[in-house]
Amino acid sequence: MRVKIELYGFLRNLAGTKDVVIEVPEGSTLRELLFITSSKIPGLREAISPDGQLKPYFMLFINEVDYELLGGYDYVVRDGDSLQLLPISHGGSVKPLEEYLNRVSSMKVFTCLVDESLAKELLNYVDIVNSGCVAQVIPRRYYYGAKYSALVAYLTLRSMKLGLNVSKKKSLEFLLYYFGDRQIGNVLSLIKSWQDEEYVAIHACLTEATETEDVFLRTISSCSNKPAEPERTPEEAVSRLVFGVLRILL
Repeated sequence: MRVKIELYGFLRNLAGTKDVVIEVPEGSTLRELLFITSSKIPGLREAISPDGQLKPYFMLFINEVDYELLGGYDYVVRDGDSLQLLPISHGGSVKPLEEYLNRVSSMKVFTCLVDESLAKELLNYVDIVNSGCVAQVIPRRYYYGAKYSALVAYLTLRSMKLGLNVSKKKSLEFLLYYFGDRQIGNVLSLIKSWQDEEYVAIHACLTEATETEDVFLRTISSCSNKPAEPERTPEEAVSRLVFGVLRILL
């Protein structure tokens, strides 16, 4: 079987290429694939340990889905699978994670610009959204774009599924990732200071959501007042997100 591994960030320099194709026997697991990869490409030992496991500071996706959600190292690779291997941060650089912001295409994101009155109403529904969805309302000044929101929502759902969550509520876990702070008290203090005239309602899902069961989505799905998308996610925001992710991995 042939499996393609796409490389990002400084891993491309270490491997001397942007992607590699590895041949493995039928029925090989992800662990066996990684072991063979590190044996054939010494430069990638920076990311893959001798026993075929991922080292800290790196993220791995299989067909753009987190490998841990597919069975972890016991996942049986298939002919034609495409893996994405990227460093979360290296030498203070946030470019690798910024690159992945452009790859979060599986999340379905709805946004709507709302006034303070509607924002308060929507907050009553943030914790009763569909399974596989996350909803939250944030001040417009903190809106970093749909792609950033999609990645934060993905990390939130991932942490809830794997038991890495700090908060029992998805809506609060979303804010912890969004602001790159894993201390609930700090984020709650920030929320209490919000006094804005305009807010952005965010609803993100891994799968199709049903409006009938999701009041939050039903309220904003036909929204015509969309927030302006930033040309580029602020580096400061991405840096905080990187730090928040590293706090979990270390």
